[in-house]
Amino acid sequence: MSAFLGPIHFWLYNKIKMQEGLTDAICEAGEEAGWKALSSDEQRQKFTVEELQPLESLIDVSNIHGWLQNRIDEAETRFAALVTAILREEPDRLPDIRDAAFRFGTANRKTAETAMDAYRLLDETLLDGMPCDNVNQVVQNEFDDYRWNRTQDLHGKYWTDPAAGPAVYYQIRESLIEGLLDGTGFSYTDEDGACRIA
Repeated sequence: MSAFLGPIHFWLYNKIKMQEGLTDAICEAGEEAGWKALSSDEQRQKFTVEELQPLESLIDVSNIHGWLQNRIDEAETRFAALVTAILREEPDRLPDIRDAAFRFGTANRKTAETAMDAYRLLDETLLDGMPCDNVNQVVQNEFDDYRWNRTQDLHGKYWTDPAAGPAVYYQIRESLIEGLLDGTGFSYTDEDGACRIA
């Protein structure tokens, strides 16, 4: 990555903010429903951050790549800790968490005329590591059929508790994607990392 702030850094920071927004949305749903893991402000503060400031006022410009990687790690760690805390106390809450993720997705959806448009919507939202990680490898790009392979799992390392393993993360992610694509006419499938929008 460059030693100067450029569009790619703002793009990645926006994805971090979306991850934090999803965490907040699940916290809000839990507070409204009275979930035990979110029964006090002190508990919620463990999982959320205060309002995110503009990137240029926060970032360490002498270590742009390292700073962004740390923010990704923090966001992913908090998200996994939140879901784990909820499911450890109330294992039947996963459908409610998925519903909150779906609603967050619908609140952030945009129009998509082509399958590539729909993919770009996901690519602008989902936090899949740093651009240099090259997680998604496109294998087909047609007007109504876009396919890619997820080459590595960058999320599983945050989901190590038996109450909420990596499969839980991908179920929540699927609900988020369904919300993002709701009303676009496109659907998403993921078969062991072989992903498709059609």
